[in-house]
Amino acid sequence: MFWVSLAVIVGFAIIHVFTNYIKFLSREPKNRLMSLVSGGSIAYVFMHLVPELTHYQEVAENADLPRWMENLDYVTYLATLGGIAFFYGINQLSEKSEEHNKRNRNMTRPSKHIFTLEISAFAMYNILIGYLLVELSGESVFDYIIYFIVFSFHFIANNRILHLTHEDLYTRAGRWVLAVSVFIGWLIYQITPTSDLVIAFFSAFLTGGVILNIMNDELPDEKNSSFPTFLAGLIFIAVLMQLML
Repeated sequence: MFWVSLAVIVGFAIIHVFTNYIKFLSREPKNRLMSLVSGGSIAYVFMHLVPELTHYQEVAENADLPRWMENLDYVTYLATLGGIAFFYGINQLSEKSEEHNKRNRNMTRPSKHIFTLEISAFAMYNILIGYLLVELSGESVFDYIIYFIVFSFHFIANNRILHLTHEDLYTRAGRWVLAVSVFIGWLIYQITPTSDLVIAFFSAFLTGGVILNIMNDELPDEKNSSFPTFLAGLIFIAVLMQLML
């Protein structure tokens, strides 16, 4: 599956580079499309990523962990909470910086150091997605296709927010950083040894990040969302997941 996984990574990189050319990114988001995307993403998270947490916890319980970690219950679930908290904190810093600049500096975007912090956080996020591609996709081309579909829409939603928030900073630098980072994660997996424990903690942390970013970036607000298209996306991915599992 080497070439299949590489093709998926190249597809992800292309999406990062060209997302800002999609016309709806420069206007209000297409809420029906975003409702569809969010439904599909949530189905993937709760039918694939979240159930795997039980397996990751078993891996952690059977591993030789530091004493302080052995005393913690549900340590991989704590890693998931860590992912949620981490990306929530990054989002809050970005929003507060944007509000401060609007009030005091006549700027419509966060400061450059916040941009650097946020892009660095999402670069790490992309590295994890690239690194875990093979582990989360399974052993069939169909599994890789589902992974590509779900995370492609997820990337588009995240990129839309980063593009609208950071404007030309994202266009000039951010999108290229994200495109390269997903390839770096895949490459690290290919050329370095790994273990079930590393996969468990990386996957648990990524699950928390995915959950938080879906809630932040993909769900339109209630008055603009479309429940039928949200439900359609949810059912579509749920059916695909049933076929895969």
